[in-house]
Amino acid sequence: MHMKHFLLPASLITAAVLFAAGFPTAPAVVASVDLEKVYRSLDQLKASDVRATALSKDLESRVTKLADEVRSMQDDLESFQPGSTAHNEALNKAILRAGDLGALQNFAKLKLESEQANAVREAYMAIRGSCAKIAAEQKVDFVFIDDTVPTITPTNLEGTMQQINGRRMLYSNPALDITDLLIERMNTDFRAANPSTGSPSTPAPAVPGKS
Repeated sequence: MHMKHFLLPASLITAAVLFAAGFPTAPAVVASVDLEKVYRSLDQLKASDVRATALSKDLESRVTKLADEVRSMQDDLESFQPGSTAHNEALNKAILRAGDLGALQNFAKLKLESEQANAVREAYMAIRGSCAKIAAEQKVDFVFIDDTVPTITPTNLEGTMQQINGRRMLYSNPALDITDLLIERMNTDFRAANPSTGSPSTPAPAVPGKS
C-alpha cells in the first residue's frame, strides 16, 4: 500500500507553527494619541505651571532684593575715601554680596528648569500608566503617538528633512484616536486625588470606534 502525501498550504503551516510557538494569531488592536494635545490639556501640568509661577515669583523677589542690596552697597562706596581701610572693607563686602547674587541667579535658573523637567517627566509617566489602564479595559494591544498631527514648519532643506525623518507614522485613522478619553481619564483621576485644584468633571467620552 502506498502512502499518499498531502501538501498543506504554506499559510496553514505558518499558522500551525505560530500556534505551537504560542504566538497570537488574532489581529492586533491599536489606538493612537495626540501627545501634544494631551500635554496642553492636563490639569496635572496646569497645576505644576501654577506652582512654577509661584516659585518663579519667589525667586525673582529674592534676586531683586539681593540686587538692590548690592547696588546700595556699591553706592555706599562713594562715601569712603578710596584706598582707606573702610573703603576696602566695604568693597570686599560688596564683592562677596555680588557673588551671592550671581549664585542665587544661577540657582534660580537651575531650580526652575529642574521643576519644569520633573513636571514633564511625571506627566509622561502618568500618561503611560493611564494608557495602560485604558488599553487593558478596551482590549487594545498598542497605543501609538500620532506624530502626523504636528505640521512641518517651513525651513531649509536640511531642517525639513529632519522633521520628516523624525516622523514614524504616515497615516492614522481618526476613529482609533483615544486622546480625549485619555485626557478626561487623567483629569478625573487628578481632580479626585487633588480636590482643592479640581473642577467639575464631565462624563468620559466614548471610545472611538466602539458603540
